[in-house]
Amino acid sequence: MSINKEPIKSESNLIKFLLKAFFFIVHLAIMTEIVAEPKLRHILRLAFFLYLSKPYYKTIKNRYYTFWTFSVLLLIYLLFKTVEQYELNQVHIAILYIVSPFILILKMYLFSSPIYCLRFNWWEYDFRYRDDLNINVKMNETNYEARLTDLRRHAGCIALFEEVEIGSEIIVSATVKNDSVNLRGIVMSRRRELLGRPYIYGIQFKFDSRTNKKRYSQLVSMWEKDKNNKRKIKFANATEI
Repeated sequence: MSINKEPIKSESNLIKFLLKAFFFIVHLAIMTEIVAEPKLRHILRLAFFLYLSKPYYKTIKNRYYTFWTFSVLLLIYLLFKTVEQYELNQVHIAILYIVSPFILILKMYLFSSPIYCLRFNWWEYDFRYRDDLNINVKMNETNYEARLTDLRRHAGCIALFEEVEIGSEIIVSATVKNDSVNLRGIVMSRRRELLGRPYIYGIQFKFDSRTNKKRYSQLVSMWEKDKNNKRKIKFANATEI
């Protein structure tokens, strides 16, 4: 089993850089407010944001879903502050505030990948109709049954009971009716909610050739076809009842 840590490091470093840049600009904007108008509320706000940076970083590091709550509230607040500073004719402060939402949105976009935001169809109580595609995962010449629970942005989530080391290269095999496809990928992240449940892995598919790009398109087509078939069966059964 080959191990490649470079893609994981580069992705993590980019997100960390964006996080530092985001809080640097926000802190700079608040300090500029303090210089322009020294008030206790500005100082308290600066202290709050200095404190917030640590738990916010933890939501990213541990891939907590509270990241989205924090991020949406921050986005609303920063847009409000941008408008407020323009109305006060503090254009230089408003520019700082308007730059930070763009960094925040970019960070949210990167984090929305299946590699970090491990999504699965938990709201569907009947496993027969979940948006899961039955697949096989090959590691060390051994095949394991698994489920593909998410597929977006050239990456996917795989539910597998076997423990796999992050950075490992795997081969994903899927078959839907007469269509089949094999695609190589790298394990980028791992999460397990409860004991007895499968591990959820974030997989980055490899696109080092045109053939792999074509295979990924086939996998997406099979994924969508399988989801549509399950929905048709579900609504057909509901109509009969």
